[in-house]
Amino acid sequence: MSKTPIEIAEIFCGLWSADRMEDALTMLTEDVLYDNIPFPTIIGRDGVRKFHVEFGFGKDFRAEFKIVNIAATGNIVLSERVDTFYHSSGGTITLPVMGTLTIENGMISVWRDYFDPTDFDKQLSQIKREA
Repeated sequence: MSKTPIEIAEIFCGLWSADRMEDALTMLTEDVLYDNIPFPTIIGRDGVRKFHVEFGFGKDFRAEFKIVNIAATGNIVLSERVDTFYHSSGGTITLPVMGTLTIENGMISVWRDYFDPTDFDKQLSQIKREA
């Protein structure tokens, strides 16, 4: 039995929260559009992997994507989340995020996240000072 778009989104967020980035990435189409606003748009699963590895996933950071509210219309899922990024030094970055996933044939073809970059930068700077 195929999964609903909301179930796919919940599994995707759960994989990130379980520190299973590679498993989460397999849920993306090869040509996924990743729009992590305000950063430049990335096209392709390999580019998404590169972005996250360069940020420090698998080395310095792990994430928890807590879904606060979720809704779907057709194949588009909207999720209000609180994303927490845990740094190996013990520091954390906690951000309210609004996300959009487009699901096609059981795969994520578009992933967009909206957040306040000033808040992110402030918290990241604090981690760097304390590390």
